[in-house]
Amino acid sequence: MDETYIKYMSEEWGFEKRGDVPLFEKLCLEGAQSGLSWHTILKKRENYRQSFHGFDIDKCAAMTETHVSKLMQDTGIVRHRGKIESVINNAKCIKALYEEENVDEGTHGKFDALIWNFVDNKPQLNEYKSFKEMPSQTPISIAMSKELKRRGFKFVGPTTCYSLMQSCGLVIDHLYDTPEWRAARDRIQARYTHDPEVQMPPSKKQKKSY
Repeated sequence: MDETYIKYMSEEWGFEKRGDVPLFEKLCLEGAQSGLSWHTILKKRENYRQSFHGFDIDKCAAMTETHVSKLMQDTGIVRHRGKIESVINNAKCIKALYEEENVDEGTHGKFDALIWNFVDNKPQLNEYKSFKEMPSQTPISIAMSKELKRRGFKFVGPTTCYSLMQSCGLVIDHLYDTPEWRAARDRIQARYTHDPEVQMPPSKKQKKSY
């Protein structure tokens, strides 16, 4: 893999990502990855940001068929009509979420709260020793997929949702005891050290949920 991919995996993948716009961007890009490799999407990420207004939710929700037709000619992104339309659709779903009074607003936005509540706002530090042990979906990602689909989101299958969880730090799936895994562990421990109201949870054999 090239340097961009290596840097992404060591400096972005598995780091906590908070906020409605950053999570919306990741959801869209993970959806675009469906059937493809993340390396392919990563190379096109800046083009996606330009084509979709920096993933501004209001601007994406306002895009029309004219925009879709134009994007279908854009070689800088994946020219798949369903995936392009899903960005617009999902932005509208987030705007609909904003209108719900009984939805937790959290501290980073309603969409952020919806996603992070699936892990109780606590990153899960896994201890997989090989990629063969690593699942492509979990009960949590299945539940997330069902909820997002219920709300009208598109390209949000359980595997896509688990990829979102991995990339945004809801779960830490760097292989056990690698430098990246140890750095993630230290970040999580530091977060608890700075909060005297929270105690570190007991150690678990396979998974540590912080």
